[in-house]
Amino acid sequence: MEQFMQFLESISFNALHARILPNPTNVLELLKLADYFQMDWLKERCEAHLINFLLNKNDNKNAAAVSHSTNASGPLAQIVSWKWSEGTQEIERNITLNRCGTEVILCHNSPSIVIRILKKREVIENPCPPLSSPDDDLTVHIGDRQVTVSSSWLMVVSPVVKRMLSVEMREKQQRTLNLDGLDITMEQFMQFLESISFNALHARILPNPTNVLELLKLADYFQMDWLKERCEAHLINCVEIPLIERFLLIERYRLNNLKDFFLRCLNADKLGAFLRANRERLSSAGTISEEFWVELAMRQ
Repeated sequence: MEQFMQFLESISFNALHARILPNPTNVLELLKLADYFQMDWLKERCEAHLINFLLNKNDNKNAAAVSHSTNASGPLAQIVSWKWSEGTQEIERNITLNRCGTEVILCHNSPSIVIRILKKREVIENPCPPLSSPDDDLTVHIGDRQVTVSSSWLMVVSPVVKRMLSVEMREKQQRTLNLDGLDITMEQFMQFLESISFNALHARILPNPTNVLELLKLADYFQMDWLKERCEAHLINCVEIPLIERFLLIERYRLNNLKDFFLRCLNADKLGAFLRANRERLSSAGTISEEFWVELAMRQ
């Protein structure tokens, strides 16, 4: 009843004059009631409080980390030069450019270049820790390992987690989530948490060639369209992953921008060479839909 009275105070007539904001002791209950009564304005206040609380919790640590990384020496950029070869993107050189370093690239021999700016980041043991409230704990199990994360934050960023914890499912009753069926490691899941963490709101954390496939899988599972879009944008120019492997992701994950890359950005000669080089894999049953085949045929 005390929690409901705080909810009434937050939506009362007085609250119209003196804006009553959530606090760490009641934000989870207010969020639950705001969702139940479909009060989007109160949900937005709760969400803003959660973000500020969690960001401020890490401010001192992050300030030291930013100062250190700004002055540190180390890799500044990655430069990948590649060329077309029989329907594939063949990497010629993969260069890591250090600060104050120089590198000569003969562009007439390697007309295609991908440049990525590198940023040193602090390794955080748990990027999404739970709040002080015991009701905010959600334990994720992968194999024989586990990590406890903030259920409130995951509910904010993932419709899937929100549904799991809003109805009487096993995950809500046991406060656990088992991800063994996704074929990922705990290290990969921790990189996923880093990409969706509170810190990622300040410093945008982008996928890289070593984690983009796992991030895409988890973004699709948790229905995080914004993270899927980041993965898709990276995959378009991720020449480290064979072109055929990226092509086969299009329909599995509904990647329309990557599909447009093949249908509109590749000229007819390059698209034809790609299809001929991978005819056997593409012809296997269920690889791509009949509709997609028609679009490819019209493009040639």
